[in-house]
Amino acid sequence: MAYCTFLGDGFEDIEALSFIDLLRRAKVSVDIYGVDKEFIVSRSKVVYKTEKTFRSEGDVAFESYDGILLPGGPGVDDLVNNKALLAVIRKFFGTGKLVFAICAAPRLLDAAGVLDGRRYTCYPGTPIKSGTHVDESVVVDGNVVTSQGVGTALAAAIKLVEIIVSKEEAAKQAEKVVFG
Repeated sequence: MAYCTFLGDGFEDIEALSFIDLLRRAKVSVDIYGVDKEFIVSRSKVVYKTEKTFRSEGDVAFESYDGILLPGGPGVDDLVNNKALLAVIRKFFGTGKLVFAICAAPRLLDAAGVLDGRRYTCYPGTPIKSGTHVDESVVVDGNVVTSQGVGTALAAAIKLVEIIVSKEEAAKQAEKVVFG
């Protein structure tokens, strides 16, 4: 089980670190890509050193991953026009691999054409043109999983552990982090 996440400047720390941390605790591999560079500055101005750099579709060993995980934050405004990232998202979705987006990141799914005919959730007021918005903390529609934002990040991470590993592992991780 291996997943990848893409961090661009202005990503939301709590959203990304919640799913990275809980998935890794559950023994799921998560590779962290920095979009266009190795050092990424988060929304809260923390500088993170990523494990890989993403500049083009060829930078991703697609066959090595079971899905893609996308945090939100104001940095999504810059990523929504990144044609290479949108192509990678489409490729994951089109082959039935898991596609996760939280907060403003469902905008990336919208731009990639992934939300057509899908139910989704996102940060309130996020401009999305396709799909059907549902006001829930976490929404699963086939291979697409979305969540609302920082306040729902742990619930989303627990749901990812449940989907990727098992309900038992999700319950175990929820107990370990004193969730709910």
